[in-house]
Amino acid sequence: MRAISSLALALALGPLAADDATAQSNACNTQLDVNLPAQCDELEVSHPIEGLENFRQLTTPDGGIKPGILFRSDQLDELPDAAIAELNEIGIETIVDLRSHDELETHPNSRIDSVDFDVNLPIGSDPADIAKIMPIEIASQIRPMWFEGKFHEIDELLEEHDVNLRQIRIDRYQDFATKFDPQVSRFLHLLTDDNNFPLLFHCAGGKDRTGFMAAVTLLTLGYSEEDVMRDYLTTNVYTYGELEQMVGKGPKSLRPAFGAHPEQIEASLQIIKDKYGSFENYRRDVLGISDEDVEAIKQNLLVQD
Repeated sequence: MRAISSLALALALGPLAADDATAQSNACNTQLDVNLPAQCDELEVSHPIEGLENFRQLTTPDGGIKPGILFRSDQLDELPDAAIAELNEIGIETIVDLRSHDELETHPNSRIDSVDFDVNLPIGSDPADIAKIMPIEIASQIRPMWFEGKFHEIDELLEEHDVNLRQIRIDRYQDFATKFDPQVSRFLHLLTDDNNFPLLFHCAGGKDRTGFMAAVTLLTLGYSEEDVMRDYLTTNVYTYGELEQMVGKGPKSLRPAFGAHPEQIEASLQIIKDKYGSFENYRRDVLGISDEDVEAIKQNLLVQD
């Protein structure tokens, strides 16, 4: 495992820049219909990598995860040279890309020299791609309406065709927990090997597929569903600038696709309990992660007493 770099430590421990602090304050005190993480004001929010809005460490309120070891992010395509240099400085050893093969072809990741191991574990297509989550003839009508600001017409179109984006999104989150067991298992097995760190995992926006994988990781480490929710909703603080536009001005019918929504990650966790009895059963019997594997993951990721 590489030594933790000065930049990685800064990411974990450094003070907020003035603009990040202002953005966090705006997000945590917003009047928009946006779900916020517990103790929002206590988060350490920073955007240290140019071009990445949702790049951050997987962290917990107790600071139990080692700094500079496990990162979650949005996609790494078309990064400026400065961003690539910063990721090299962190010493990212492994990248786990959760996007589909089509996404990889159209938006390939930038080359990061420090990376020795690049793994693709596709967890379906981008859940935010409306062309993938509703009939194409409807999706094709939405795009010009969006750019023309005809948001009320979008709402009417989806209502007319009985397109319930809220339920569609919940269904997709349930799919994460029931249709991609080999990918989830492979990811957790990667965490048992200390040669794979620092490790970065990502999808397109770093919210849905990445959010589910973060949830599975935290639960495997013994953290609670409340801790999972806090990490999941932190996306809404990091990407608040985008949400301000989408939620504040966009069509109501499309809001389930914008930002992190508690009911969506809850759907993933609930179907695991409904189908397998408990997360531990799912982890052990479905994913094939033994108690010994869990101990190895804890050894690699958790601060030791």
